Amino acid sequence: RHGRIDRIGSPHPRVYMRTIFPADRIDRLLNLEQRILNKLAMAAASVGVAAPIEGAVHGTQVFTETRDEIEKLLREDASLYERGGPAGAAQTGEEYRQTLRKALEENRDGIVDMPWKVGSGMVKGKHRGVFFCAAVGQRTYLRFVLANEDWTVSAADGAISGEIGTCLRIIECEPATETWHPDWLQDRVYDFWEAAQAQILAEWELETDPANLQPRVRPLNLRVAELIRKQRFADIPDEKVLRALDVLEAPWPRREEIMLRQWLKEHPDEDEAAARVLLEKVLETGLEPVQPPPTLPPIRSDDIELVCWMATEPSA
Repeated sequence: RHGRIDRIGSPHPRVYMRTIFPADRIDRLLNLEQRILNKLAMAAASVGVAAPIEGAVHGTQVFTETRDEIEKLLREDASLYERGGPAGAAQTGEEYRQTLRKALEENRDGIVDMPWKVGSGMVKGKHRGVFFCAAVGQRTYLRFVLANEDWTVSAADGAISGEIGTCLRIIECEPATETWHPDWLQDRVYDFWEAAQAQILAEWELETDPANLQPRVRPLNLRVAELIRKQRFADIPDEKVLRALDVLEAPWPRREEIMLRQWLKEHPDEDEAAARVLLEKVLETGLEPVQPPPTLPPIRSDDIELVCWMATEPSA
């Protein structure tokens, strides 16, 4: 809650902050965070939407940097604050916007008039590769493509990152950051752009097929839906039956799933009476049918436009 203490305009000339470390439970807490991210990724994938937390879209994260930063703080290592925050901790969206606002105040014409496909390079950090900002219509894509030591495109698993926080952390820099732009870089960059472009195209094409946007439905829900679908209710409007089926054939929260399992256990007979009870209980949950996102129109590689790029060469 430090952000609520150290506020602009505060009358206090000095603010003291304290962090309490659960040193004996770090492993367990990090594992808990991993499980939560996995569940977020599964939930997001089941309804075809973006995960609400950066990094959760893949359901996995590497906590090496996180652990390193925690242990440095535990040892009262002040270098974290001296260098403006950990490499593994991205700024918030508002901080990035503030950086942009400041840059626009200082050099609006240079930024606004900057041509597309412009790029440069710098010496920074430990990642060797090229960052790209691309656009397809109103959509923006960020990609970082890893390079081998000889500056060929890496073929390793995970060589292309599209996670926003990761990409932005890699290219964060200061005015004093050393520029790196050898003569051969300009030609080599487009090998990396082709790799990034192909990955963006593949991601886009997933959303052109409605089948890829359908939610993943639990077998339990499908079983109850099939029971209801087999019945011919004379006194229940078709609209009501269809709504119950739409609700069933969508991802359910764990709490409601447990309730559904109990209802089925209480009404095990696969007859109209059991189906009628289950239909009413499904509607009483208040759950809504899932609306899959609209499918995207087909595109070609040429429709993916390069906005800008930035190469990074690790410091010696």
